[in-house]
Amino acid sequence: MENIYIGLIGSLLILDTTVAFQFLISQPLIACTLLGWFLGDAHLGLQIGIYLQLLWLSSIPVGAAIIPEGNVAAIIVTGLVVRYHQVYDYFNTLLIFGLLFGILISYFGGELVVLSRKSNRFFLTKIIDYTRNGNLGTLTIINYLALLSHFLLMFGLIYMAMFIGDVLFSQIIRLPAEWNNYFKYAVYALIGIGSGLTLSMFREKKFHLFLAAGLVAGALFFVLA
Repeated sequence: MENIYIGLIGSLLILDTTVAFQFLISQPLIACTLLGWFLGDAHLGLQIGIYLQLLWLSSIPVGAAIIPEGNVAAIIVTGLVVRYHQVYDYFNTLLIFGLLFGILISYFGGELVVLSRKSNRFFLTKIIDYTRNGNLGTLTIINYLALLSHFLLMFGLIYMAMFIGDVLFSQIIRLPAEWNNYFKYAVYALIGIGSGLTLSMFREKKFHLFLAAGLVAGALFFVLA
């Protein structure tokens, strides 16, 4: 039953990516924290969100570009890691395996976005037909149907991924505890990769002031915390 709730919440948050709202609540930093709070561990959700935000911050769905659906992956990774962290207290292992699984799902999600866009052509054709006939009142209904179609598509993806993830993680939690120490270095590498991808967004001089301000604010937060 919990997978259904995760699918519903995740699908609603994913709509914010490109389809509706545009409040950035679908970004991993926010979405993971909200989902973690729902699952009873907002702190762990925030921690996961920080790692995944670094990794996918530079992936921007501009125009018709097809990118991995990192926001979908963030929902799935958070759901699995928070769930199994309650019975397997080795965060590094869970995070790395969750991330690898999430990356695979993110590329599959990108292909589903292509399918969603193709289905939107059908809705666009209907909108043009109704507009030509003067039936403007039906446009709102068609828009809602398009939103519902995307919502259900993402719900199916998240629910399926959570089901498969449960099968995989039921085996992962049997790994020896010392694996967690090995994966600690993989987490360090993840931070390095994410930081490099983030810094690549500030190559132009006009963004250097924002970068410096962020570094200073982060350092102060780290020291004062």
